[in-house]
Amino acid sequence: MKKLVVLCLASMVMANASAEIAEPSPVKICSYLADIGLKGRKWVEDYGDGSSGCASDYKDIGSGAPLANNLAYYVSGAGKYVMEVKLVLNYNQPRKPDAGTTALVAASQKLAQRALGGTLPTSVIELIKKGEHGSENVGRGMVEVVREDWPNGKGYEVHVMMR
Repeated sequence: MKKLVVLCLASMVMANASAEIAEPSPVKICSYLADIGLKGRKWVEDYGDGSSGCASDYKDIGSGAPLANNLAYYVSGAGKYVMEVKLVLNYNQPRKPDAGTTALVAASQKLAQRALGGTLPTSVIELIKKGEHGSENVGRGMVEVVREDWPNGKGYEVHVMMR
């Protein structure tokens, strides 16, 4: 029985070790999307709750009042270690989703290549376009798409997370 437990734990550790962000430097990872206007600010090693990270400013996609749809890039981890990179598109103008969705797909494709060393599969692109939940292994890690509808009913957001 002990051998079975040890074998199970070892396989879980090996599985987790194989899924990782390609670049070990948080400073470099925060700059992954600088060329498309989503440069993360300085890496904060401890937000006071044990978590670390950086985030870009919001990038407006299109126009609209009171807010345009906007895209942001987030990197999170612990200490000097990155655990996840994420794109979030806020659909502040849910009746005008096309430009925002196109920008989210393009940024996700670039991020998957840089962070995971893989190409975003058509199945994940379709999840992003439809705003549906799902996940897929890509390169050295996993991509998950999540949609969150806002309680006020005035919009929603789509997260594309890579671990």
